Amino acid sequence: MSRSEKGLDDVLVAKAVEISEIPVIDFSPFLQGNAADRQAVAAALAEACERIGFFYLVGHGVPESLRSAIFEQSAAFFHLPLERRRQAAATPDWYRGWIASQPGETLSRDSRVFEQYRIQADLPADDPDVASGSVFYKPNRWPADLPDFGTVCNRYYRAMLELSRQLLHAFALGIGLPEDRFDAYFDKPLCQLSMMYYPSLPGDADPEVTNTVSHTDEGPLTILAQGEVSGLEVKRRDGTWIAAPPIPGAYTINVGDMMMWWSNGRYLSNYHRVRNKSRTERFSVPFFLNPDHDATIAPLPEFVREDGGAHYPPVHVATHLSRFYATFKYEPSGTDAPA
Repeated sequence: MSRSEKGLDDVLVAKAVEISEIPVIDFSPFLQGNAADRQAVAAALAEACERIGFFYLVGHGVPESLRSAIFEQSAAFFHLPLERRRQAAATPDWYRGWIASQPGETLSRDSRVFEQYRIQADLPADDPDVASGSVFYKPNRWPADLPDFGTVCNRYYRAMLELSRQLLHAFALGIGLPEDRFDAYFDKPLCQLSMMYYPSLPGDADPEVTNTVSHTDEGPLTILAQGEVSGLEVKRRDGTWIAAPPIPGAYTINVGDMMMWWSNGRYLSNYHRVRNKSRTERFSVPFFLNPDHDATIAPLPEFVREDGGAHYPPVHVATHLSRFYATFKYEPSGTDAPA
């Protein structure tokens, strides 16, 4: 979570979403249509990204069987006993793996009431970055109890990366750029696939308590597969909140900070949070698109010239992500976790 906020409006109850506020965009004309079709989809996407920073995506081409499989593996993992989940724990020097819930001694607006399992690109052992021992290129930590877990995760990761590349082209076209404008930033991207588990908050929890604090995402964009249980809430520009419930078969896409910086503020990286009051567990699977390790993200020259200056300073990707990962509490280094 890149930017967080603690304003009083965080305690307001979210209203029901209006489709006109978070639109449903059919991506199939962009994937299969002609130049005019692609431009029309890109324009619709850009309008949503400029206004609220979120939209639902259908016609994305990801098989429903693969979406179901990733949720099945997620549920199987989070239903393992605690000690077996801990065997695949992330540590301060190994970001991949399981992160425990961090509610604190008492629930508050700063609590993190969720568990997470992080997966990144599986690279060969002789890859130079893997051989270097960099924390960003450590192998994934697969749970020993689930033989299909790694295979399904890697298939889903590849599908999300391909969809992300197509979305980047649409994001570029929608803002008047060549569709390949962002490609050079994603040679070996530091993307993260996360399985998220949100227990239901206690019925008597203070109204300001949420599973995740109000925050934005670090990278250019996030592709979120929501399960069957609602809980995601999105902030309007007027400071009020709306619920963004799951739509069967659709992804929920949001702009992240780096896309806002590239666009010099044209696209909105918007605040959102999760509040699970459903009295049942909630699962989601976000894919966080992140650029290459050594990339520097700054407002694009095209927009700096047009706007008479840059609205955001340059940011080094690995440095920025390192600061984010440092905000979590990890199992101690040396935890016995299978690679």
